Amino acid sequence: MRSLTHKIPRNASLLVVLIVLILVSPLVSEESGWFLGELMFDAILLAGVYSAADDRLRWPFLVLTAVTLAVRWGELLLGIRGFNTGALTLTLAWLVYAITIIVGDLFRRREVTVDTILGAMVTYLLIAVAFMFVFQLLEIVSPGALSGIPEEARQSRARLVDGLMYFSLVCLTTMGYGDIVPVSGLARPLAVLEGVIGQLYLAVMIARLVGLHIAEQSMPRD
Repeated sequence: MRSLTHKIPRNASLLVVLIVLILVSPLVSEESGWFLGELMFDAILLAGVYSAADDRLRWPFLVLTAVTLAVRWGELLLGIRGFNTGALTLTLAWLVYAITIIVGDLFRRREVTVDTILGAMVTYLLIAVAFMFVFQLLEIVSPGALSGIPEEARQSRARLVDGLMYFSLVCLTTMGYGDIVPVSGLARPLAVLEGVIGQLYLAVMIARLVGLHIAEQSMPRD
């Protein structure tokens, strides 16, 4: 069983959970949406502990993960269905920390493996999730900063998360459909920043992976 676990790429579980979040969140019902959404985010936190398992940062990351889980569930168990600024900020801090660890690990590697490619994909999707939390915090501080979000979605935790996840992916991939539009003075530069980060990340990471692959192929074989 242990040998089988070692054969599974470290970043595979986190990638699967992120894809499930993106695909399933629009399909959940209003009644169970907030609960299933919370379970999916919890799965991201737990899978992230395994994916971003840097030995030097293991214990600080474990502590941050435990505190994040406790705060998120504390908010729900107290019966507060609305967004809590502290829980969102803490989750955003976790995402930034996880991205930093995974990117650092990717740039320390000297060969292209399946896990390296999966790690690059995971980081890209984590950036989208992180900006989704940024936009949630912005909507708390400045309601109406994003135009085009249905009014009923603003009253539903699950629907708002779904809408902002969609908007974040549209910004990151620079598709720019225009159904949800940043209108406030802070929302516009944040949306542009996400698009720039998405394009720069792809350019730098693809160049890095291609360079490593070429270097690996050019090494003399015994």
